[in-house]
Amino acid sequence: MPKAEYRSSIRSKNLIKKAVAKLIREKEISKITVSDVIREADISRGTFYAHFADVSGVIDQIESEELKNLMDFVDHFGVENIGSKPDVFVKIICEYLSKDIEYYRMLTQSNILNNFIFRLINIYYEKTLDMILAKSSSNKDEANLYLIYITSGAKEAILNWIRGEVKGTPEEIGSTVGKLVKLTQQYYTKD
Repeated sequence: MPKAEYRSSIRSKNLIKKAVAKLIREKEISKITVSDVIREADISRGTFYAHFADVSGVIDQIESEELKNLMDFVDHFGVENIGSKPDVFVKIICEYLSKDIEYYRMLTQSNILNNFIFRLINIYYEKTLDMILAKSSSNKDEANLYLIYITSGAKEAILNWIRGEVKGTPEEIGSTVGKLVKLTQQYYTKD
């Protein structure tokens, strides 16, 4: 019986998170109420409060889970491969996101997706900056500006793809972003 309760708990949390993601498309996060969520998820108030204290708790969990998932992905891919294989890196991120594209599309209506991508970049920032500086004759300010430029462009390309504003398969998006990154790498790579 405990296993069934566990599955039920996971199912309830997922219903709540999906409901919040859907409601984000319809109204501002600050205006989403617990009543809105339980109505959308078709659950009882008690079920909601068994898992979350409030709507911001749901949003915090979504951000934390997505950040952990992407960090696990980057750790598995290898931070050292980000610069040398940007096309593969972006392709794999797009494949990961395409598994539940509608959910992620809903999350782009708020800053949730932006926030966890920004947090992910900050976590790996120092490692990436150190790699750039090791390959470059640039100073830290130039390398920092380069890193901001590249990560902002890649992030926006991925977000626009999720929203459907840019068309293409994960392979096509990865290939195009990878080509653009490789074009700019000559800026910082030693001769």
